[in-house]
Amino acid sequence: MVAKDTCCRVGSLKPLNSLLLPHLKPQSPTNQKAKTEQKKETRKLEKMVHKFNRSISFPLSPSLKGRRASYHVRSVSLPCRAHPRLSNLEEQIRAVHSLTKSTDLSVETGLSQIELLHGAMNEFLNLSETKNTLSSLSSIDSLLEDFLNLADSYGSFLSVIVMLKQQLSEVQSAFRRKDATWLASSLRSQKKIEKDLIQITSQLRSVSSCSNLRLGSNASEAEIVGILKEAINAINLASVAIFTKIASISSNASSSASGSIKRGALKEEKETMVVDKFEELEECVKILENQSERVFRTAVKSRVLLLNVRSDSF
Repeated sequence: MVAKDTCCRVGSLKPLNSLLLPHLKPQSPTNQKAKTEQKKETRKLEKMVHKFNRSISFPLSPSLKGRRASYHVRSVSLPCRAHPRLSNLEEQIRAVHSLTKSTDLSVETGLSQIELLHGAMNEFLNLSETKNTLSSLSSIDSLLEDFLNLADSYGSFLSVIVMLKQQLSEVQSAFRRKDATWLASSLRSQKKIEKDLIQITSQLRSVSSCSNLRLGSNASEAEIVGILKEAINAINLASVAIFTKIASISSNASSSASGSIKRGALKEEKETMVVDKFEELEECVKILENQSERVFRTAVKSRVLLLNVRSDSF
């Protein structure tokens, strides 16, 4: 109907000209200049008539108005499930969860997997969709607290590992010199360090079980916060398993060394077993010292990313 009406109006252009143009014609042009002016006026009027006929418009229907208005609504959506960064994050979470179920946990493999999960989480935090959602999140402080607890745990753990490394050197020196008194004193110091390890492990376990589960106010926020919480929880549980294992290895080594002391002398038959246990502990400490520092730095980086998101939202 609109096209037909428009064609009719365009088709009626000539009659409209014939009605309007005579009113603008001079009554009696007397010279060539008047004729020229008349032609100019005629062209102007023709252009105006064409413009009027082509600028026909109709009011928008209510449905179109609503549709057009909806295009201006700002929306934040979760990255598509097929997004490689989100898929990678979910895959790394599953891999870390599988570590906690393993009966023969490797300290080196566990820390490497935790570092990979941290890297995947940081890549996810760098997505524009994630930043947009987190910038409007009222409970972002809960995530910041989780990352702070994780970084503090690894910072404390790293300090204890350095102390354990120094103490191991002292224990091994006393053992090689077969100095029972020195060895007993060194082993007492080592057991104090083991208690510190157990305390850090207990604190991290309590943080995991009492983690603040406040999610977002809408589906997008809830899903993003949920997957970040799941990643942090997986790291916490795997870290607890690793910390527990290193405390157990240290305890076994110190106990075997203590058992080799009898009446101020060392039992020669147990020397090989003690040496093997301390070599295992020493190897674990080397791995932990290098990889724990990397995990600590990655945890700090994750928190800095969140702090930047929060500061950008202000």
